[in-house]
Amino acid sequence: MRRTFLTCALATVAAAMAPPVRAQASPYPTRPVHFIVPASAGGPGDVIARLFAEPLGRALGQPVIVDNKPGASLTLGTAAVAQAQPDGYTLLFTTSTPIVMVPFTMKKAPYDVQRDLMPVAHLGSTALVLYVNASSAIHDVKQLVTAARSQPQAANYGSYGNGSSAHVLGEMLNRQTQLSMVHVPYKGVAPELQDLVAGNLMAAVADIGTAAPLVKAGRIRPVAVTGTKRASALPDVPTFAEQGISGMEPFSPWWGVFAPAQTPQPIVNQLSVELSKLVRQPEMQARLFALGIDATGTTSSQAAEITRAEIAKWQSIIRSVSYINFE
Repeated sequence: MRRTFLTCALATVAAAMAPPVRAQASPYPTRPVHFIVPASAGGPGDVIARLFAEPLGRALGQPVIVDNKPGASLTLGTAAVAQAQPDGYTLLFTTSTPIVMVPFTMKKAPYDVQRDLMPVAHLGSTALVLYVNASSAIHDVKQLVTAARSQPQAANYGSYGNGSSAHVLGEMLNRQTQLSMVHVPYKGVAPELQDLVAGNLMAAVADIGTAAPLVKAGRIRPVAVTGTKRASALPDVPTFAEQGISGMEPFSPWWGVFAPAQTPQPIVNQLSVELSKLVRQPEMQARLFALGIDATGTTSSQAAEITRAEIAKWQSIIRSVSYINFE
């Protein structure tokens, strides 16, 4: 009895002196991850999100599901992520518009980017393009200006939403050429281009990838691209600057992934690493190039730096067209 008591007592003391065993954190992810795309299905954001979703799901060991939440100038889906649980299961896959532009074009955006969202990765950027219906006589910006002045009742242009980069570009084109083309906003690029094909728009501003099938089919014609040099996917289309229109160089929307603020940094880092690996794959780069996108791929800290710089840049640009009634 005495020996048994001493053995138990020593075991108790040893257990008390042993270092505590820390509970192991649950591995991430243990269930499906959701990409919230704040734009309609078929648009560039949706297409690119689906391009990344399947291989990212394989890398994570759980499905990545794309959920489209369009509306309210891309703020509906963006706000949904900003208000989501910061657990890494609800992510924003978006173009730069609701991140760096809408906060300055909307009187009261339903989120604060720097307070409510965490950058995960910057994936790539693309030029914007000014398109016309292929049956029109317009082949360059000068001819567009002439047509808009001679047919003021038909002088309009489409964009993929109020406060979007396409909207701001259109208004800067109006200012630079002293035109008064009427802005016609759409809930996404696809319906905008459909109306251009139908002849309801004199011009439209959109990305390269979404419009590519219509360009190849001879339904619409690109007449100018943004940026400091011609787009590699449209080498025969001159820049706005080449056609005497300055100030269009910064208009290069980019795509990125964001998480709700307070998402654990290890989860953000894991996602950033996997997305960067995907961007560096030759097959992915080729598919992005086909969509007119110059691939980047960054760490979360690099994505944060890019986001801060872009916010400052677009705040300045939008102030220069502050006369626009965005919302």
